[in-house]
Amino acid sequence: MIERFKEKISTYISKVKTYNRIAGITSIIRRYFALNGFDGVITIIGVLIGNYIIEVRDPVHIIVAGAAVCISLGVSGVWSAYFSESAERKKELDDLEKSTLHDLSHTVISSAQKFASVTIAIANGVFPVITAFIPLFPFFFAGFLPINVCYYIGFFLAFLILFEIGLFLGRVSKTSLIISGIKMVFAGAFCIGLGFLLSLIS
Repeated sequence: MIERFKEKISTYISKVKTYNRIAGITSIIRRYFALNGFDGVITIIGVLIGNYIIEVRDPVHIIVAGAAVCISLGVSGVWSAYFSESAERKKELDDLEKSTLHDLSHTVISSAQKFASVTIAIANGVFPVITAFIPLFPFFFAGFLPINVCYYIGFFLAFLILFEIGLFLGRVSKTSLIISGIKMVFAGAFCIGLGFLLSLIS
């Protein structure tokens, strides 16, 4: 029983590796991690700074607003990526069929393209949800911490995520990790600055 299970796992892993080589899934997911992870954390920074400026002190309201944003990011990410990837990959397959004069609908190439569409869509939806949710975590402990401390920890976590994304992109591009991280952090600081500027104008 265990041996059969191990064999199935091994076969599945081998199939996934084959699909990845055909469809280039890893490189696309890597890009989506950076792009959508960045979108998620920047969006939640906007939510937090807006709530902070208008002096929302009820953690439930902050969590609900943040959760709604997370759900929207997740649904939007999965839906948009799945339909766009499916359309692009179907076009690629159709073009390949025309050039080879063969029906590829029941081949490993077709299976790889379908697998890629689903996998990339899930990744596209999950990454922004994770990065947006983490800064909300301190507000679950608002009963033990002052609400302002929850805000400060939330902002700190958001900046930490941005810095980590910068480090990741620095490794990928083989450029300075620190400079890349600082660039991402600057984006978050810019959003906070704009938030306070808008509050002063209003």
